[in-house]
Amino acid sequence: MPAGLPYFAWIDASETTFGAEHMRWDEDVFSFELSQDEGDPANLTVVVRRPVNEAGDAIGLLGPGRKIWAWFALDCGPALIKFRGRLVGIPTSIFEELVTLEFVAKPVDLVAQKEALANTLRVLPYYDEAVIEPERRSDPDVVLEGYTAIWHYDRESHVITVSDEITGEDGLVEFDGASETGKVLYDGLGLTLTSGPLSRVDVSAEYTWTQQGRGDVDLTQYIVNAWRALDPFPEGYVRGEGAIKFKAADWPKHGASLGDGWEVSASTAADLFPAGGGSQTTGGSGSVEFGGQNWTSASHTETHSQSSEGGIGVVGQSGPSTATQSVNVTTSIDGDGHMYVSGYSRSVSSSSSGIALQAIQPTLVAGYTAERPYTERISFSLVADVQPILTDPEDGQALRLDDIHSVNLTKEGFIGDPRRRSYIATERGNLSLEHLILLARAHLMKRARVVEIAFAPKLARMPEITLRKNAFLIEPRVGEALGKIIGYSLALDGSDGRIKCEVRIGCAIGRGGSAVASGGEPTYADISYVGADYQQFTGRTILIDASIGYQPPSADANDDGLDLLSSLSAADVIEVPLALQFGPEHDEGAPLPVWDGVIGADAQDTVEVFNQKAMQSYNIKATFKLKSMTRDFSTDYEVQVTDLKIPTGYDLEAV
Repeated sequence: MPAGLPYFAWIDASETTFGAEHMRWDEDVFSFELSQDEGDPANLTVVVRRPVNEAGDAIGLLGPGRKIWAWFALDCGPALIKFRGRLVGIPTSIFEELVTLEFVAKPVDLVAQKEALANTLRVLPYYDEAVIEPERRSDPDVVLEGYTAIWHYDRESHVITVSDEITGEDGLVEFDGASETGKVLYDGLGLTLTSGPLSRVDVSAEYTWTQQGRGDVDLTQYIVNAWRALDPFPEGYVRGEGAIKFKAADWPKHGASLGDGWEVSASTAADLFPAGGGSQTTGGSGSVEFGGQNWTSASHTETHSQSSEGGIGVVGQSGPSTATQSVNVTTSIDGDGHMYVSGYSRSVSSSSSGIALQAIQPTLVAGYTAERPYTERISFSLVADVQPILTDPEDGQALRLDDIHSVNLTKEGFIGDPRRRSYIATERGNLSLEHLILLARAHLMKRARVVEIAFAPKLARMPEITLRKNAFLIEPRVGEALGKIIGYSLALDGSDGRIKCEVRIGCAIGRGGSAVASGGEPTYADISYVGADYQQFTGRTILIDASIGYQPPSADANDDGLDLLSSLSAADVIEVPLALQFGPEHDEGAPLPVWDGVIGADAQDTVEVFNQKAMQSYNIKATFKLKSMTRDFSTDYEVQVTDLKIPTGYDLEAV
């Protein structure tokens, strides 16, 4: 068969493999155009004679029972270029002698194929669900955002794949002019600049999670030691380990709030000195003898009583001392008529009051439930190493990607252990960072494909052309060019019988080269001692691929320093140290009030008023503040990235 002969066969949908039986002419083809652009299915337009029956009446191409699938093939000499497609829409010029049919090589299971392929591409760091809302995750097109790739539709099998927009996966087609088939036609050559390249992408993103954790911190020893250091009472009044001057009834009880996210999980308090009162009676008697005769006798009795709340001593007099005395003397007449004292009694009553000190043996364990919102803000600028197409390289365009927000990393489990203080410095966080870099890289790579070259190859080369390949062109008018095939067309004009071929390639204008990794300096110990996996580094650059690298940030949380991954101590959780207040009028270091000092100086004070003031002044109030377990924190990280190395598909500077 001569080259340039087209075949057209109506087929069933199940005839997915082209065979010799399809090399037939079910329609008389007068002209055709087969084309495909990057990201789209191939299309075929054919002009055929309007079908008629034996009586010469027109036959409806879309009538019941008519086949709508077709194989098309064109003999290019060494091989066939083939197309399988489905008739779409109503044929145009249906009442003319010649009608136009439109076919598309679009798979009937397009959605299922895309979803199945997308599932294989949902891998870190190219795809990161941490920054993709749940409602967008089912969209297969979202998967490609981190790739420099685009959907590819095979024009024969209708299998959907993805193809890189810079480097084709299925090899290279060379048009080097060294052979007859390696030459391109003089007509049809064109070079255009599609747009200016991006010079830089500025990225900012926020990762949020809720730091969570539960635990207990024993505050007993801290409180006792701090209390002793601040207590102005004489040291001699404190006895026993852990004793403080306080009433057990005033000690915080289980379940009491201790601040944001804190409560008493365990506590005990016992008064070291019991409350109560008592009395003691002492006395004696005596007699006087004279001349062997008992002249008189005497006796005395003393009773001491106490009523108090118990204590280890009395500090300060709360009121004046009072004393009353009564004396009774009785006399008698002796035998000589002389008067003598025959009886004598004296009663003395006195009272005084003071402020009693108490000591307790306490324990206090604080329990926390942490719910602390954390945010890490990541920013970096990725610069493309590209050739300028403007006279001033500084005029290059920049793109901002600043609307990137993560889901709650705790809720969806991306952070792993929710007690963490940093996400981006973890292994999973580094993958999220790499995803951001790949997003920026994809934009820069695609926009670096500035040069578009169209040329007309010989018909014999067209069976080699697919959108999964690169093409290399040597042509005196453009020099050398290497680019991804982004479109092709093959057309026959029935008016002149000429077949026209066109291939379009997109060429990147990078400067080439590769990014360089760096080991950096370990911050903990020599790398030969602990390896690279158990410590952080400064100045370390790791590569995502040969085009780009970055320095993983070290954890540097801008928070209150609480490490919920470790066992917390009182020193870790105390934000405001313990302070003691002795009543509203008592200043630290001032003498405590007594009746003959500070308060009692007011002559108008009654004992009752003075007692009230004195008790207020001697009241002890202890305060301290624990670090909040509900506070929110944010940390900014500025990440260092290498310049993006982009292949040189076309050297504008050499033109």
